[in-house]
Amino acid sequence: MNSKKKWLVLGVVLLIVIGPIAIKKMRGETGIEVKLVTAEQQEIRPTSLASGTLAYRNEVNLTSELIAKVRSISVKEGDAVTKGQVLLSLDPETYLNAIEREEASRRQSVISIERQRVALNLREKQFERSSKLIAARMIDQSRFDEDRNLLELARVELKSSEEALRGAEAVLREAREQMAKTDILAPISGTVVALPIKVGETAIPSTMALAGAQLMKIADTSAIQAELKVDEADIANIVIGQHANVYPAAYPDRAIKGRVEQIALAPTVELQGRAYKVTVLLDAPDDVQLRSGMSARTDIFLSDGTKRLAIPVEAVISESGEDQKLKRHVWLWRDGRAHKAEIETGISDDRWDEVTKGLKPGDKVITGPAKALRQLKQGDPLTEMKGETKGKAGKSSDAGDEGGDEAE
Repeated sequence: MNSKKKWLVLGVVLLIVIGPIAIKKMRGETGIEVKLVTAEQQEIRPTSLASGTLAYRNEVNLTSELIAKVRSISVKEGDAVTKGQVLLSLDPETYLNAIEREEASRRQSVISIERQRVALNLREKQFERSSKLIAARMIDQSRFDEDRNLLELARVELKSSEEALRGAEAVLREAREQMAKTDILAPISGTVVALPIKVGETAIPSTMALAGAQLMKIADTSAIQAELKVDEADIANIVIGQHANVYPAAYPDRAIKGRVEQIALAPTVELQGRAYKVTVLLDAPDDVQLRSGMSARTDIFLSDGTKRLAIPVEAVISESGEDQKLKRHVWLWRDGRAHKAEIETGISDDRWDEVTKGLKPGDKVITGPAKALRQLKQGDPLTEMKGETKGKAGKSSDAGDEGGDEAE
């Protein structure tokens, strides 16, 4: 190969190698391609996940205070009832007999009092005669003392009979109260939501050792709440008044708005740890049918949604310093080059990290690609990726928009 051909081949090789680079420089496409967002105010909504069941806000389980057979039931499940309405009647025969027995005992006490009063009147007259006779020295002192003692004894026996009468009246009142309990009255106005007992079955009272047979359950169905179990590690972040989205099992994709109304002071101990009961009052729309006992999952929002200076979570890089303290930084776009900025963060959610120090509104922050973030060095030339939305952190990706809507 002659010299001319050699130079021709060398020129072609150089053109193939250097040509694209030169063209790229002419077009201004030098540097690492990156995605950019602008640091700005965003709503940050961190959440705590909890699960539990729905319950009517005001519901009452009715149990019997007596042992008796059910004689009649005046309502059925689903009926609306008013406070004081007779719902169910127990067989009163046993308690009617008790009332008759106690009334007889009271009458006996009254007769005994009448007898004691007659006896006392006789003793008073006898003692009056003895007082005159002892003054006239017609009887001895022992006879006078005996009559006086008999008078005092008659007075004591009358008091005893009067106390027995009061006791008999108290027992009679108790028997009548027991008799009144054979009619089960509605303690609140509401709806009968459960009626497990039937006519002819025996109602038994509830004790600490034995759970009594439930007669029925009445609830005010106009208000419903979620009773949640929150892990002890998360309970410190829950406060009364926080908003929540509740997803009942019957509507797994529909968020029912609610607000934290009550937080238990004592935990419930379970096999896997401790949990605290948190009550969330729901604002249920008219087109949903929620029922007591439904299971539900809940997102409790831990902040009030105040806008804060924030950037996407994927832009924050964490690393341990020489003192083993965790430090965070981001990469900024400055005049087409990478600039490392140390930051401090506050609250965060699945999408945003609050920046409390190190950035100002309007700073252009590099969010990706992840490979580029790992390889960046101070001063590296940069090129913004084509087709990426520029300027608004909230519009950096479609996935981010979906996350923001859900947080709302």
